[in-house]
Amino acid sequence: MAEVSASPLFFALAAPAEVRALAGRFQDVVRMTSSQARFPDPDGLHLTLAYLGRMAPDQVPALLALAAEAARPCPGFTLRTAAVGGFPRPGRTRILWLGFEPQPALEVLAGRLRAALRSGRVGFDEKPFLAHLTLARFREPVDLGGTAFPVLEPCAFAVRGIGLFRSLPGPHGSQYQLLGEAELG
Repeated sequence: MAEVSASPLFFALAAPAEVRALAGRFQDVVRMTSSQARFPDPDGLHLTLAYLGRMAPDQVPALLALAAEAARPCPGFTLRTAAVGGFPRPGRTRILWLGFEPQPALEVLAGRLRAALRSGRVGFDEKPFLAHLTLARFREPVDLGGTAFPVLEPCAFAVRGIGLFRSLPGPHGSQYQLLGEAELG
């Protein structure tokens, strides 16, 4: 297990290489049309299941045990990318994201993980779960309502486990370090 100081931690599914490449190509197109956007490194793209915030290093083993408890009954499944969207809404977008086709197994996994965290009395961001990868952040809200984005070819990938990551701030954005994984049953 990697050495960790009190840093922001989160559970997530790391985006595989083919999804990172797809997202990177999309970011390149958006980069040409917006000077006010910041783009996360495609190599760090992930689908957050639960954001925990700052946690002490000695909590990592217990967190991984809770994730294993949540993941064990869940079989592996496939996710498939879908549409691009914006938070909080297209007319006032601050975050541009890539979404996924509905996948009940993902919803079950996220629900089980969040329930395990609650039962273990681990605090986390309780915002409703919405499966997405963040592609860009805008300094000021933008209206994306009439934007013609390139059509993205859907990309499917297998999900076999949950990762516990820590966020490491850097001069060019955050980097993410995998601390451990919990395999799906």
